[in-house]
Amino acid sequence: MFQQTKYGQFLTLIMILIIDILLIMIIIDNQFLLGERCFFFMTVLQVKDRGEVLVLRFSELRNYHGNLALMAIGVGFRVVQAAFAELYGTDAPERADIRIRSGHAGPGFRDAFEFTTRVVTRGAYTVDVHYPVAQYDPHRPQSYAFVISNSNGAAVEVALKPNFLPAVFYDYLKKGREGTMTKDEAAANEQLRSDLCERALTLPQDELLEIRRLS
Repeated sequence: MFQQTKYGQFLTLIMILIIDILLIMIIIDNQFLLGERCFFFMTVLQVKDRGEVLVLRFSELRNYHGNLALMAIGVGFRVVQAAFAELYGTDAPERADIRIRSGHAGPGFRDAFEFTTRVVTRGAYTVDVHYPVAQYDPHRPQSYAFVISNSNGAAVEVALKPNFLPAVFYDYLKKGREGTMTKDEAAANEQLRSDLCERALTLPQDELLEIRRLS
């Protein structure tokens, strides 16, 4: 009788352990799936082209741009998402309605805006590196703020938060322009740009960008 009781207690403990393990697996799986969903929504946006709703994915922008300015295309994609949400809510805006004033002159931001809104092709894209917001680069005038507006006069300023880019990022840019970067620094710079791109696509919007409605 005593042995049967011990055996029964042993089976009960085993069952409790199995249930605990299953619960942990379910929690981990749900968290993983939640992360997958969040990443999906951060890497997709909708825009209209002559009335047709297009679903644009960051992976397509990555193929369009290449690997020259990964940080910029990641941030640029999120900038467009944030601007659309502020100006249009959940509606997909018409491409032809969008105007962009970019504080950054680099090809990554340009390609992110062109791919999503065709502003460069339409002549609706201007660059102002002296724009007096988000001037983080200690080596040259260059703003990380962008003004997105539409034909109705509504406008929003979307700026990268000051703590997103590390100081070494600007140093690498300077060395790249001067041609003084070592092989090790070049490799570190490539990895940094890739890491920053991934981080830009996964951070919550309020940790990445500052949004200010202008009109």
